[in-house]
Parts: sequence; structure tokens; C-alpha cells
Amino acid sequence: MAVKLRFRRMGRSNRAFFRLNAIDTRSARDGRVIEELGFYDPRAKDAAKQFVAKLDRCKYWLDVGAIPSETVSSLLKKSGLEHKQLRLPKPGKPKPAAAAAPAKGEAKAESKGEAKAEAKAETKAEDKQPKEEPKKEEAAAPQ
Repeated sequence: MAVKLRFRRMGRSNRAFFRLNAIDTRSARDGRVIEELGFYDPRAKDAAKQFVAKLDRCKYWLDVGAIPSETVSSLLKKSGLEHKQLRLPKPGKPKPAAAAAPAKGEAKAESKGEAKAEAKAETKAEDKQPKEEPKKEEAAAPQ
């Protein structure tokens, strides 16, 4: 059974708060819960009351192999919990998708696009320069 740490939406419309739960991945967002681990109230003014979690139980579930959602990961990290399962990018490092080298076909397409852009820039520069009028002598040359 795969377990996730994710939020369960509660409250009324336009006044939502969330409970942090350990849930089986196959169940719905608001479905059956294995264990309740805390809550998150984004509208609370006091930062200490905004996110409250049982960090020891969260660490236990992460050690067992539970996968947290991105929002849960960021809030647990802000609370001071460090774990390898927390899915957050390291500060100062590029995202893996942006750091990957482009494939051969993509590199060719980019170079073609750059060449077209350069050609357009050259033609615009030529258009801006005043055109020379043909000399009258050349136009009236004897045949």
C-alpha cells in the first residue's frame, strides 16, 4: 500500500482550511484517512497557528516511505523538518528540466530559428537605409 502525506480540504466555501493526513494513494482527496497529522489554516493571522503538525509522526511516515505533496513538502520544510523524501528544489540550482541538454533535433531547430531571426534583422536594416537612385546617364545610355 502506497501512502501519501496530503491535505484534506475542510471548512466552508471561501473559508477553507486543510487537515494534514496520511492517506492511501488510491483513495480520494477527502477520502478515508490512515492517520491525522495536523492542520493548515491559510487564513490564520498568527504564523504559529497557521500550520500545526505532529512532526515526529510526519517523520515516521516519511521514513516508512510516504510521499508528501509539494505543498506539504514546503510547509514541513518551513517547520524545520529535514528529510530526503521532501520534494523541493535546492536553492540556487536550476530545475532538472531546464538544466537538461536539448536533443539533437531541438538544437537544429533552435539554430534555424536564430538564423531566420538574423536574416530578418538584416533585411530590416537594409530597408531603413535610403535607396540610391539610378544615375541619369545610365538610364539614358545609347543603345
